[in-house]
Amino acid sequence: WLFMFMALFHLWLNILAELTFFGDRLFYKEWWNATKLEDYWRLWNLPVHNWLVKHVFLPIVNSGFRKTTAVFATFFVSAVFHELLVSVPCHTVRLWAFFGMMAQLPLVSLTAALDRRLKGSQLGNVIFWISFCIVGQPLCVLLYFSEV
Repeated sequence: WLFMFMALFHLWLNILAELTFFGDRLFYKEWWNATKLEDYWRLWNLPVHNWLVKHVFLPIVNSGFRKTTAVFATFFVSAVFHELLVSVPCHTVRLWAFFGMMAQLPLVSLTAALDRRLKGSQLGNVIFWISFCIVGQPLCVLLYFSEV
């Protein structure tokens, strides 16, 4: 997973930016230090984050809906695209990626509450690494490929 991150975001996108004379090379920030999942989603994959904010989140907020509704809708759209990105190459729709993304919403609330109570604590970062890199993504990959 981390190798694919390095290959895509650090190498390939910078090569592509160099070839196309694309000036903005900020594809991610220090997501690995996030103590809240909310921060992780803001720091990771900035082109997608910026697109979702511009085309999903802000139009919903500007329409008069609450921020929580806009966050839910943004995660829903992101979850649909994550499911498509996994299920199409695997030739199976099992909704594991979709539900994995939607399960981030309670974790966002949990890590935000922990950060408010335990200022300066790295517990949210530990939850991030366990939920993403140890349990979440490896489990999701195993679930998809066990059925292929």
